[in-house]
Amino acid sequence: MISNISSWEIVVWEWVVAYFFDDWKNNVDVYLWKNSYVEFYGLLNSENNHSISFYQNEFYSKLKVNYLLMSFDNSIKSKIYSKTSSDNSEVDIKILSLVWENWNIDIDGIVEIDEWYKKIKWHLLEENIFLANTWKIRWVPTLLVRSDDVEASHACKIERINDDELFYLRSRGLNRNDSLNIILESKIKVIFSCLSMIDKWFHQELLENIINLLTEKMTNN
Repeated sequence: MISNISSWEIVVWEWVVAYFFDDWKNNVDVYLWKNSYVEFYGLLNSENNHSISFYQNEFYSKLKVNYLLMSFDNSIKSKIYSKTSSDNSEVDIKILSLVWENWNIDIDGIVEIDEWYKKIKWHLLEENIFLANTWKIRWVPTLLVRSDDVEASHACKIERINDDELFYLRSRGLNRNDSLNIILESKIKVIFSCLSMIDKWFHQELLENIINLLTEKMTNN
């Protein structure tokens, strides 16, 4: 839990494997050194500005970043920045956003790869699910790639819950809210799936809290 770390700077030294959960601590800088491996998870569901930066400074570092943004009663603004200055480095970022009525999410996803570095893999995927009729999202992916030996991709998916999936579940006796919960829970589990291998009880408690938030919101509406 990065709220337990007194410094705003996290350094992952050579050959270290580290796992972090971002429980909303602003303006954090994370540095990866040679052969380090980092998995970074986060849940953002409060109105606040969030900013986190990752710097890969030596070769063979690997970074995995998975975030869930839930804008139910607020607006969320987040900036996720990744800079790679090393050969043979990898970055994989996934962001799932759930947006409720009249609220919005504002995300800046920025990747910067310095020149001359080789064999770099960088991937960004954002999935946005809208659970109401009125919503707003701003998503600005920025790729500053100065090397010609890079495998890089980014994708943004915007959708509502599939009516066919809802019909299938409701035809088996479930009400609409329970059907929505099942569909959303399956997507949320993908974001946090690896946490179960790191801390089973934390993973279970996290999913329960998220599902309780979803259930409460849909019950009230």
